Amino acid sequence: MTAPIPFRPGLWLTELQLDQFDVRGAIIIGAERSIVWDTLSHPRDMAAVPPLVSGHWHAVVYSHADWDHCWGTAGLPERQIVIGHSNCRLRFETDVPKVLREKQNAQPNAWNEVELIPPTHMVQKYLSLDLGGFTLELHHLPGHTLDCLVGFIPEWGILLAGDTMETPLPVVNEESPMEEWIAGLQRWAEDARVQTVVPSHGAIGGREIIRHNIDYLQSLLFGATKASPDLPAFYKEVHQDNLRYISSGISKTR
Repeated sequence: MTAPIPFRPGLWLTELQLDQFDVRGAIIIGAERSIVWDTLSHPRDMAAVPPLVSGHWHAVVYSHADWDHCWGTAGLPERQIVIGHSNCRLRFETDVPKVLREKQNAQPNAWNEVELIPPTHMVQKYLSLDLGGFTLELHHLPGHTLDCLVGFIPEWGILLAGDTMETPLPVVNEESPMEEWIAGLQRWAEDARVQTVVPSHGAIGGREIIRHNIDYLQSLLFGATKASPDLPAFYKEVHQDNLRYISSGISKTR
């Protein structure tokens, strides 16, 4: 179980340390509606969340369908709807159950409580949710995966980045549309309304996080990047994988 951490009035963060990396979700509570942004890796990760959203209409939003972001939903028995990109819904029919089977085979009984709950409401490009007193905007930003969403609360200047931005470096996948990803990040980097960036992995900061991710991805494309010797072992491996995807031409422009 992870205890929600107050970040500002109306916003709590859920943070979890997994074997090789940390992951972060959020609880956003408005005067009329509430949102659980990512449910982390297991139903037990949500054990402390229901009391915070009790009495509110509340929904779950998946930033994307990776296992460490969406496997805890069964721990929220009173949820009304689950929102995700249309590609997120498709992944629940393909790679999401495959990954669960792999984890169950590797660790018998450790994942028995996980119930895969796909999105019930789909986003294509943009969706605005009035929570009462402020708004959560959902924007499609394909990059780390094709189903990635970011959440922006303009009244607070807070950008919930999911895995589209990460410190110390982002994770490239086989289908990452590099140029589209970089262009999407550049739009947010140039948006003066953004004051605080809350990624799902790594440190919270300002727009310098976005620029750092842009610089890293551009350096990958131009073959000029080198990993810092101070990188944790997990991210050293991620960097090598990123280089292989780029050099093999697997990573696509869409």
